[in-house]
Amino acid sequence: MEQTSSFMWISFLLLALTSTVALLLCPHSKVEESFNLQATHDLYYHGIGPALRAAIGDLKDNESLLVYDHLQFPGVVPRTFLGPLAISTVLKALTFVMKPLVNIEHRPLLVQSLARGVILVFNLHAHVRLAKAAERKFCTGNKVLLGYFLTITASQFHLPFYASRMLPNSFALGFVTHSYADWLQSNIVRSIVLMTISTAIFRCDMLILLFTFGVTLLVRREIHILRAIKTGLLTVCAALLVTVPLDSIMWQRMLWPEGEVLFFNTVENKSSEYGISPWHWYIVKALPKGLLLPLLLVPFSFTRIPQIIAGYKVQFWDLEAFPYFMPVLAFIGLYSILPHKEIRFIFVAFPLFNVLAAKTLATCHHTMITIYSRDNSTKQEPKPLASKIMVLAMHGGCLAAVALSLVASMIFVQVSHSNYPGGAGLLALSKHLEQTSKSEEPIEIYVDVAAAMTGVSLFGQRQLLQNCPSTKCHIVKGGYEAKYGYDKILSSGKFDYLLSEKGAVKGYNIVDIAKGNPRINWKGLRIDTSDAIFLMKKQ
Repeated sequence: MEQTSSFMWISFLLLALTSTVALLLCPHSKVEESFNLQATHDLYYHGIGPALRAAIGDLKDNESLLVYDHLQFPGVVPRTFLGPLAISTVLKALTFVMKPLVNIEHRPLLVQSLARGVILVFNLHAHVRLAKAAERKFCTGNKVLLGYFLTITASQFHLPFYASRMLPNSFALGFVTHSYADWLQSNIVRSIVLMTISTAIFRCDMLILLFTFGVTLLVRREIHILRAIKTGLLTVCAALLVTVPLDSIMWQRMLWPEGEVLFFNTVENKSSEYGISPWHWYIVKALPKGLLLPLLLVPFSFTRIPQIIAGYKVQFWDLEAFPYFMPVLAFIGLYSILPHKEIRFIFVAFPLFNVLAAKTLATCHHTMITIYSRDNSTKQEPKPLASKIMVLAMHGGCLAAVALSLVASMIFVQVSHSNYPGGAGLLALSKHLEQTSKSEEPIEIYVDVAAAMTGVSLFGQRQLLQNCPSTKCHIVKGGYEAKYGYDKILSSGKFDYLLSEKGAVKGYNIVDIAKGNPRINWKGLRIDTSDAIFLMKKQ
């Protein structure tokens, strides 16, 4: 029991470590995460007050609303503020507690990392709950499934990396993983509630998973259809009572964000404008990429191959876990019908795949311990040496698959470190300004589209403004300059500093270069990069 407890803690620490390393090595964010990150910044530093006053007509003008990034740059579809509100509330509580030691409010980049740390803790907790539930459900003999599940998850790149990312998918991942844990513990009502919340508030495409999940519950008679409908409808109503008022205030118009997203993706079918993939992409590309080698262990979870190799007279098939696999399999199948595909869309399926992979490892482990045991109380007949070697080889092969995946994931994290040249360029500019003599002259900074989409955030901009030697420092983001008439102003030399993907602009000298576009050079065993974002100063 003591060894099992140690394995559990080591595996948890490994998952926490890989997730934290990914957060620290890649602190910046890309455009997909921008809404939740910018919204967290605005709610932490400005609160909901200006939007609320504007909603009730208590503002003399709309100038106060300009503090909100989403009203200036709304994006393609609206998203909910519930996640950012929860994170900013936790951050404000941390600020209050830590104020006697350090005022983190004046350290924007630290606040940004802490914000991502909050959602990371939420997702880690969800995975630990699922690990415990899976162990109680499937594991017999040595209680090691929990540790194997956490270790397998830690060995992969995508889940640890994105567990702290400010994506709607990351919020949904936590709720759905908690839902899985409740399902395995036969807490069906709470499982439905959590799945419905993730659908109504964070990701409308979870409606597909909710459908396949609900059908499975009804087929297995785990809940009566009337109770299921009642639970779902009451949860949707409660979710709408929370999300609609808050988001209507923040967006300054009546709306249900995920309702608009659903309309955009289905009725208007505009998501396909952002790229399409063949129907088999999730199965052929996304799953192998997301799960790495542990994916190979999943089919064995439905068999008793280790026991058969060991010489036990048991049935070949072990379908105890298959009913829990059916909803995610059907979810991926139905989702494959939609032309626009991204790996993050099926993150919510990964935890159950990992449960099955962990079940395979736990079965191998238990079988190996049993046949190698010298404890006479087991009353097992001695097994042939060949059987022992084959079981040991199978278990070792499974462990090797996990170890190789961990090594590959660490390489991928290192590659991703160079994937945010915009953020690196903004940091370089911030350090450059910090070393510049103070002046009352205004400083104009231009950030082009490429830089803005690869790591420039409001937290980074706030840090830069704090380091700026002038009190009149102004940042203009690319992509919106036409609206403000900046196209010709840029070429006329209005800006003092540029963060641009263009390496040559008349009238400017290069101060620093942020590397990007990383790729693995297998022949040279190194990570190659190229010049991506140029920091330039007016001559």
